[in-house]
This record gives sequence, structure tokens and C-alpha cells, in this order.
Amino acid sequence: MTATHSNTAVPHVDVAIIGAGFGGLGAAIRLEQEGRGDFLIFERDTAVGGTWHVNTYPGAQCDIPSALYSFSFAPNPEWTRLYPLQPEIEAYLNDCTDRFEIRDRIRFGHEVLDATWNDEQARWMVRTSAGTWSARILIGALGPFSEPSTPSIQGLESFSGSVFHSAKWDHQHSVKGRRLAVIGTGASAVQFVPRLAPEVAHLTLFQRTPTWILPHPDRPISESGRSVLRKFPPAERAMRRMFDLFQEALVPGLIRHRSMLAPLTALGRAHLRRQVKDPVLREKLTPGYEFGCKRPTFSNKFYPALCRENVTVETTGIERIVPEGIITTDGTVHEVDDIVLGTGFTVAGHSGFRRIVGRDGTSLADGWPDGEMSSYRGTTVHGFPNFFMLLGPNSVVYTSQVVTIEAQVNYVLEALRAMDSGAIAALEVTERAQTEFADYTDEQLAGSVWNSGGCSSYYLSPSGRNVTYWPGSVRNFTRKMSTIELGHYHCRSAAFDKSSATADPTLVTTKDFA
Repeated sequence: MTATHSNTAVPHVDVAIIGAGFGGLGAAIRLEQEGRGDFLIFERDTAVGGTWHVNTYPGAQCDIPSALYSFSFAPNPEWTRLYPLQPEIEAYLNDCTDRFEIRDRIRFGHEVLDATWNDEQARWMVRTSAGTWSARILIGALGPFSEPSTPSIQGLESFSGSVFHSAKWDHQHSVKGRRLAVIGTGASAVQFVPRLAPEVAHLTLFQRTPTWILPHPDRPISESGRSVLRKFPPAERAMRRMFDLFQEALVPGLIRHRSMLAPLTALGRAHLRRQVKDPVLREKLTPGYEFGCKRPTFSNKFYPALCRENVTVETTGIERIVPEGIITTDGTVHEVDDIVLGTGFTVAGHSGFRRIVGRDGTSLADGWPDGEMSSYRGTTVHGFPNFFMLLGPNSVVYTSQVVTIEAQVNYVLEALRAMDSGAIAALEVTERAQTEFADYTDEQLAGSVWNSGGCSSYYLSPSGRNVTYWPGSVRNFTRKMSTIELGHYHCRSAAFDKSSATADPTLVTTKDFA
């Protein structure tokens, strides 16, 4: 693809994509399939994969079945496990990149410094660390788990040993035979703690809130099983459909009928009782909130690792860190040699939000102060014409995020078709449509386990608003994202009269979202 040039000699592409993870690659492949090859992906790293390139900690594994955690248009009969490990996921994304011939349109080592909407030209100006481009359309595939969250603990910088986040694993540093502190008990820690516990002299796990953990259903997929999937593609589609329906069956319990989660609650408690015999430790590991309020996970090895003689679970809060270790609020000094941070990711405060600047010079971060994120259908944002966000606020359905991404990309393609057929230069969701979608979402999720299950999580903003989940089923989401209702948008024609750009469109009602 040869880029055309604008009058200012800035190279121009029709679509600029930020990020080469699942979202950016999925968008690029579908654009290519639609004959829209005039695009570029700007990737700050040196390889594709996003979070699955960066997260290389021991035991890194997806908690969604491999048949579902892959593109529907690129099934993979070669998965060796029911739940794929990080190396296989990264390899799959590289295979897709090459199979669909889009690698030549990825600009590696191009960190997007800022992307600014030029209202006069109806273009995005994308300034990267290696040059500037203009684009008609901007797709933000930033990834909600692309920026590690470092806790604000007094004295952390004074620690004399090594400190690293699970998403920035230091493979050159061995913890074998050393005293290790792990801060955090989320999904990453549940996976890497069992790998480290047998190697270290002692491991102290600092836990603020226990996690609901279920028995892991992961199994190897034999060569004969893979052979069946290769020869009979309908078998793979059936497997994907089965897992999809299972995930979908959880939605009513999570949103409205929380009593339906009772079997999973019982399973989680039984799993804990079976694997942890010490009543004191079991009490520490028993969640005090409803199942599903925080992200649950799977493991058959985490609880046994915590029962080892060289492992301590510390639930007293951390007061500060000193050169020799960690001091808890009871005054105890826990002497350690290394600290691993399993403290998750910066979701609401992603630095990319400061770099995307829309109409009137307002960035996404300006419009979302203190993590109060808002969007229309998790994809478009008022004040940001021709901008589409993948995995944006309230876009997540309770299944594979790849399913969410594909539905959103279909929505983007619908928007591009509408823009082409209607000679629309700029498409911007109205403030009314976005507000009414947010109000509808708040109403639908008010009684959900995420909002009122007795925990705090990254799902919620500081005010308690659920900024993560779609207010319904995946079927509802994919149906709604299959068409674009232009009445919810300001549409500016190529030869536009500015008065028409602010005309009040069709009234939006809650039935549009149901």
C-alpha cells in the first residue's frame, strides 16, 4: 500500500489504528477482507500481540477457552490446550498477521504521542515517535490491560532488592532460593505464585482481598483431537458455540437473578475446603463478597501452593516499604529480597486517553475525569468525530473479549459503509445519545453483582458507576452492533454547512438500547 499525501506533505491513510493486539489486528484483517486496504497500524512495541506479547510471567494463561479466544474468521485447530498458554496465543496472532498479509502495514516502534482531530479538514493528525500521518478514521485499540498499575506505597523506590510488575517480568533475575514478596492476588498472581513457590526460600503473599477461585477445567488437546478439528471444521465451530452458550448462561445471574450464581458460589467454597485444610488460612482465603463481584478465576494449584510450609499469606495492610522489606500496619517488618507486583492494570486512567484529542481540544482524559468513563455502545464518544474505540466503556460482554472486538469492528465497517454511501465526511455521536445510553446502562446494571455484590473493583468508577460491562447479553450486543443508527449521530457532509453539523437529530429512547 502506498500512502497518498495531503497538501501539507503529511502522509495520509484512510484508517489509522493504534495498537497491534487482538483489537488492532482484528480491525485490520476485517478492513483488508472488505477491500479497505488503505490503513496503517501504529504499534509502540517491536512485535504484535499486545498484552499477549508483553505478559510473559511464569504460567501466563488465558481464562477463556481457546476455541472462543480466537477470531471467528480464523479458527485454529492446532491449540494444544483447552485454555491456551501465552506463547500459543502470541504465536496465533503472529500467524493471523502473516496469513492475512497485513504485517507490511504495521509500523513497529511507532508510539502514538498524540492523535488530534482537525475539524476544518475533518482529519485526524496522528503524531508518532517516528513521524506524523493524517487519517480520515481513527481506531483506538489501546487495550484495557496494556499499562501496568504500580501501587502507591510509601518507600517503594527505597527497596534495596529487585522490584518488577508481573507484566514486565524480569527473566534475567532468578528468585530461586530467595525471600520473595508478592503484592496482589488477582488473576496473574493466581497463575505465577504456584510456579514460584517451590523455588523460593520463602514467599510472602500480601493479600488485600481474596479471589473467588474455581477448579480449573483445562485439559491438553491430543494430537488425535486436533486431527479431528483439522478434518471436520464443523466440530470446531460446535465447540466454540458450546463455550459461547455456557458463558452466555451466566449473564442473567450476573445482572438480575443473582440466586442463579449459587451453584458457582458453592463450587468455589467446596474447592477451597477441599484444598485448604487449615481453618485459619481458609478463613483468610474466603471472599467476603458475592461470587462474580470481582473477576473470578480458575486454578487447581494456587491453594496448594499457599499451603506450603515456605509460604505465608499476610492480610495485614502494608504501611510502607523500607530497604530491607515491607512493614505492615501492625509494625511487623517482613524482610524480603525481591518484590513482585501482581497489582493489575491502569484501566480508567490509561495514558492513551490523554493523547487522543477531539474537537475543541478536549482529550478523552479531560472528558473522563477521575475515571468517569462514558461512551455510546462502548465504541464512539461525543466530541470525537470519526473515532472508534475497541473495548471502550461499557462494551464488555461476559464472554471472550475477542467476541466483543469482532462485534465492534462490524459496527465500524457499518459506519464506513454509511459514510461512503452518504458522502459523510465526519460522523460524531450526539451528546444526547451517549447520555441516554449511559442512563440506560446505569439502570440495567444497578442490581447487578458487579454493582452491588459487596466489593470494589476496576469495573466501577470512583462514583460507583459500572464503566465496564454491557447492560445485557452478548446476543443483544452483537445484534445492536450489526447496524448503525445515523439518527444518533451528527453527520457532516463532504461539502458541509456548519449549521447542519449541530442540527439536533432524531430523539433517542431507551428502546433503542434494549
